[in-house]
Amino acid sequence: MKAIFFDIDGTIYHPQIGISQATIDEIHRVQKLGNKCFIASGRPLGFIAENVKAIGFDGYVLANGGHIMTDGQTIDSLTLPYEETKKLIEYCEEQGYEYIMQTTDLCYLKKDSPKMYEFYAMCNIDMDQLCNDYGLDEVLKKTIKLEVRYHDGQDGSDLIERLDNYFYENHPDNYNVEISNIETSKGKGILKMLDHYHLDIDDSYCFGDGPNDIDMFKTVGHPIAMKNAIPLIYHHASIICEDVFHDGVAKELKRLF
Repeated sequence: MKAIFFDIDGTIYHPQIGISQATIDEIHRVQKLGNKCFIASGRPLGFIAENVKAIGFDGYVLANGGHIMTDGQTIDSLTLPYEETKKLIEYCEEQGYEYIMQTTDLCYLKKDSPKMYEFYAMCNIDMDQLCNDYGLDEVLKKTIKLEVRYHDGQDGSDLIERLDNYFYENHPDNYNVEISNIETSKGKGILKMLDHYHLDIDDSYCFGDGPNDIDMFKTVGHPIAMKNAIPLIYHHASIICEDVFHDGVAKELKRLF
């Protein structure tokens, strides 16, 4: 049995083409051979769209490793430190920053968050999973990831100086910071999944294209970069396949298995 981990955006999915039937068919063929296929994404479960869930993956490494689930059950999750994150949210409120709290099931976003609603509407997510009627304290206690949208023209430095005790990724092109438990990483999440299935590192493969995939590439036995990946990914890949627009995942699965 082999374990294959797939990033979503830029790997199996692109907004211009969706998910190709060839990719879906190859994932199903690989599963029928007795292998396990998993999503490994920065997205929480609430951001996994129905067209991804419908493929029938064997499990998910979500929120950059902050939530691990298989067979419909959570096997591990890492919440944010409550007191420190409460102060961080208070700072966001003071600055007028929009933010979304992500848990192992749903995502919580205030109604008066126009920039975030506009952004997520373009991200192939189920907008019905965005809850705007909630109690802050109750949700904060189960939050595994926080995303903050700072103001246009800023670089997020005021937020970053408050994140020494977190794992975070700054996306200045979208004026967005993703904030997770400091122990969070895709690589650690993958190791937990491999341990759950009693598989060796050499039995693991992954496909990815972005900066949050680097840790995953350093972890698995056979890291595969999409041709459309950022150049830094290439240095950590053992294989470079065709890009997402030319069924790179489908063609490489067919070659490997």
